[in-house]
Amino acid sequence: MAELERVANHYGDIGAICNDASFALMQAHCSAQRERVLRLSAQVFGHRLMMDAIEPGGVAVDLSRDAVSAIRALSKTLRAALPDLITLYDETASLQDRTVRTGVLKAEYARQFGAGGYVGRGSGRDFDARRDFAYAPYDAIGWRVITRADGDVNARIWVRFGEIEESLSLIEALIGAPPAGAHRVDLPRLSEPREGFALVEGFRGDVFAAVRLDAEGKVARAHLRDPSWFQWPLLEAAIEGNIVADFPLCNKSFNGSYAGVDL
Repeated sequence: MAELERVANHYGDIGAICNDASFALMQAHCSAQRERVLRLSAQVFGHRLMMDAIEPGGVAVDLSRDAVSAIRALSKTLRAALPDLITLYDETASLQDRTVRTGVLKAEYARQFGAGGYVGRGSGRDFDARRDFAYAPYDAIGWRVITRADGDVNARIWVRFGEIEESLSLIEALIGAPPAGAHRVDLPRLSEPREGFALVEGFRGDVFAAVRLDAEGKVARAHLRDPSWFQWPLLEAAIEGNIVADFPLCNKSFNGSYAGVDL
């Protein structure tokens, strides 16, 4: 589910960035690919955005044979179309004129602010919570962490392209060897307060979550930290020296969550 979400949002972002440079053709192709992922998610998990698909103790639905076949078919379709999309982006000179050397985020700023996801990795910060704070099933699967050194809009697009390809490989590996056991288990009753936290890799970068339960198992406190907390200040630095017309490209290449910092 996490990798499908990553693929869908990366396609949406690439298309939206290109549309802000008046290259609507790229957005049309990327939107079609994103829509394929969303429709599959609704078919397999019951919701286009996979809301309510994760529950305490596991996930709401297990993957049937038909679901696995549908995921495999989608991955094959997306993988076949990806090279042409990359070529369309890479060989459109007018588009490159708008993305290359636009909205440069210096590597030292990415390190100083702990920027994750495509923002940090597009400026050479080699960090990914799936690898550096390894959790199942990523601790048993190999893949590449995609980085670029240029730090511009173009670099953040190329990180997304690379991550789409890696996510498709991860999806294929995961459905090829599903874990044994129930897809959801009942949680034990609590007799005392409990507290826990986790760092996971969302499509924007590392997401931190901390939850405290009271003795009755009710949520006493919760704190969620979206990657955009660390990325919004960097957007201000990245747009410095750019023309006004390039602000939409810079902004969309970051794609910070407005609601994510109001939690």
